[in-house]
Amino acid sequence: MDMTLNQNAAAEMWRPVILTFESACSFDNPFLDVEIWAEFTGPSGRVIRREAYWDGERIYRVSFAPTELGAWSYVIEAPEQTGLNGRTGNVEAVPYEGELDLYRHGFIRVADDSRMFAYSDGTPFFWLGDTHWEFAYRESWDTSNHPGMTSQFRGMVDLRVEQGFTVYQTNLRSDMGAGDRYWIDGGMAKGVEDVPNVAFYQRELDRRMAYIADAGLVNALGQAWAFAILGEYAVEHQKHLARYLVARYGAYPMVWTLAGEVAGYRKEGRAAMLDGWREVALEIEARDGYGHLATAHYTNERPFADYYQDEPWMDFTLNQAGHGDYLIKASDYFDYLAAHDDKPFVEGEALYEFCSTLEEMGTRLCTADMLRRVAYICMQAGGAGYTYGAQGIWDNVWESPEELDPFMAIFNRFGITWAQAVDGEGAVQMGYMRSFYEDNHFWELAPYETTDAATCLPTRLRWQPPTRTFRASSRTLAIPCAKSLLSRVCRRALPMQADGLTLARAHTVTARTPLPSRTALPCLTNPGLGIGSSSSSSRRNHISIGHRRERVGRNFPFDS
Repeated sequence: MDMTLNQNAAAEMWRPVILTFESACSFDNPFLDVEIWAEFTGPSGRVIRREAYWDGERIYRVSFAPTELGAWSYVIEAPEQTGLNGRTGNVEAVPYEGELDLYRHGFIRVADDSRMFAYSDGTPFFWLGDTHWEFAYRESWDTSNHPGMTSQFRGMVDLRVEQGFTVYQTNLRSDMGAGDRYWIDGGMAKGVEDVPNVAFYQRELDRRMAYIADAGLVNALGQAWAFAILGEYAVEHQKHLARYLVARYGAYPMVWTLAGEVAGYRKEGRAAMLDGWREVALEIEARDGYGHLATAHYTNERPFADYYQDEPWMDFTLNQAGHGDYLIKASDYFDYLAAHDDKPFVEGEALYEFCSTLEEMGTRLCTADMLRRVAYICMQAGGAGYTYGAQGIWDNVWESPEELDPFMAIFNRFGITWAQAVDGEGAVQMGYMRSFYEDNHFWELAPYETTDAATCLPTRLRWQPPTRTFRASSRTLAIPCAKSLLSRVCRRALPMQADGLTLARAHTVTARTPLPSRTALPCLTNPGLGIGSSSSSSRRNHISIGHRRERVGRNFPFDS
């Protein structure tokens, strides 16, 4: 362990370097009794402040990722008794030599048009997320019961990267019997002071956070579920967790999502939950020197929720359309986006593949066709991204239980395991969707807002002229699917399990990449709602022939 006080280091652009310092004294509470900050100044004069995190004994570390090339100087601000105040050093930022977009182009942000996302340098970013609520400690690092994976956690990360995902949507679940993992003796939740359990972070969470980032994925991280903010010390407790997370992991490519279902599902305590998590959000904003995107994982409501929509700290909407007890319509999205057109919109939780809560046509599982329908509705309405999820993964079912828990049976009636779910066809389809939109320059497109609420897609789609694409009142995206594009685009975007499919008035296309075999599961009925379905209802939702408009002077890496 490097204990150098006046430390010089080198770091690749956008990749964290860890500076290590030793305090000259100890504190009763080495986390709450002291704040140590490093102020970094870049070649251009940009200043980034990073708080040091306590890492056991008298050791404090500062995680820093340079955002421009050249020499960065830093100075330490600390109580005099630590012996660290006024110490200086340098970090030399050198070019990143790898191939990951996150380090080639920088952290993600809201794009200049306020409708979608971009990397720091302006390169468009397509949000395609995967849901892992149990990633922090229950997803196994060393073992797997999937025949093609030696590690559950690393195997799932690697597969999602291969499939084209860009975001890992996670949660620490710090309130669900896991308090002792994050805090010594459980912290304030158990009536004692908050002292980070650094052994857990060092042993488990550090390597997971690093693996996600170095796989090229943004970590959209939540702390707990909504109810964790209720109680005498709960708000301060969660603010302390936020402070520690920002210090320890804030130099990674992050998005802060606060809490799952942030408003809860009961009127009792709702105002307190929203107020409490707002305080946590403001704590994050005050301590995050990089200005990472922040949002809240919304509760499933109709009409869609908008609790924090107009608050400056909230950068985009992370919606929850729900698991299928309600037939999601195009109008749900168009209505919301018409009322809230100033920030990007992501569908963050809808129709987990293999979920068993769908009762529209009887008890059955959510199929790939059904979730794909919702994903395209969201994107066609002007969404900036979509998060996929699969039953058995979000709840981390290692093996199918002999007797289902009554509550979990609501979601997983058939005992789907993660090893079955990870090969779900729907995840492959999501990768096709991303390719479709990137191939057709989603950042240049706008929706043609003629809809039929009874069908799955807008009935007429066309190119908007450049002068209308980025109007303040306009949302982005429309599918360009002229005859000339069908063979190139649709075979990638819209493959089904069969070798061929009928699309838009008998144009037949074939999947370019073989899909994995479907896991043998009960009650898999054809809902007739997928794009390209042969049902009479889906045939009404044909894609109209349009014309590609000229590109407008942008030279992004996606250009062909």
